[in-house]
Amino acid sequence: MVRNYYYLVAGLPDLIMEDRKLAFSSVSFREMLQHDVHPQDLKLVSLFYLPFDHLNILSSLYDEEPVFDERGNFSTEEIEELTDKKSFETAEGFNLPDYIVKFVEEFFNDEEKPSRVSAERRLTKEYYNHLQNTGNNFLNDYVRYELNMRNVLTALNGRKFDMDVTADIIGDSDIEHALRKSRTRDFGLANDVDNLEAIIQLHEIPNLLDRELKMDTMRWHFLDEATFFNYFTIEKILAFVIKVFIVERWLSLDAEKGKELFKQLIKDLENSYEFPEEFILSHG
Repeated sequence: MVRNYYYLVAGLPDLIMEDRKLAFSSVSFREMLQHDVHPQDLKLVSLFYLPFDHLNILSSLYDEEPVFDERGNFSTEEIEELTDKKSFETAEGFNLPDYIVKFVEEFFNDEEKPSRVSAERRLTKEYYNHLQNTGNNFLNDYVRYELNMRNVLTALNGRKFDMDVTADIIGDSDIEHALRKSRTRDFGLANDVDNLEAIIQLHEIPNLLDRELKMDTMRWHFLDEATFFNYFTIEKILAFVIKVFIVERWLSLDAEKGKELFKQLIKDLENSYEFPEEFILSHG
């Protein structure tokens, strides 16, 4: 069943930009959605906050400096119960995705603990698999886009630095197999990966900050195109959540660029609830 959230924009709080700080954060947006979005759709929203749960779990398991990221879905108490071996073994169940619970179980049972990098790599792989099992077309398209960009850049780094990155390429499709084995400039994927040439050119940008900005700009355009005909559905809200994360990231990396993206985010939000011409012509 498709649910439309016509009222959501009217219910949004005022967005006020402060120096190096967003009054409208990803955390506050999630809290607002808890009251305005159907529980099934809210589960889709929570998926985009799971990577922060990964970081909180790994930080606890590897006894790192305890810096809890509040963008995760689960509280410090829930994370502590999950990552304490005794509590984990005696608990009756966890309100977490199965792949996370299985990861922690194997972490405690394996004689040799995986490295921090290997553990994060595994959670990331399982996370993308989890997203693809939702049955949501937008999420499937988003995962494919993210994996293509991530994997192509990983393969290009492997070439540049003569490193074996086979284990870092996520997925088992023909695209991933080509990225692991092909030695041609475009991996033989010119007809299989959208914007492949743009991704290759992206990798050639020498300045890391400029490269990251270009990557997020491409991601932003993808979100606009992927939700162009999702006028009032949850897909439009999911894209907005991803954009908020992009803005927050740039506020931490580059405040001025973050402000620019934030203004663009507000503008996009306003425009997204104007009917496109195609809709007007088709439906009057």
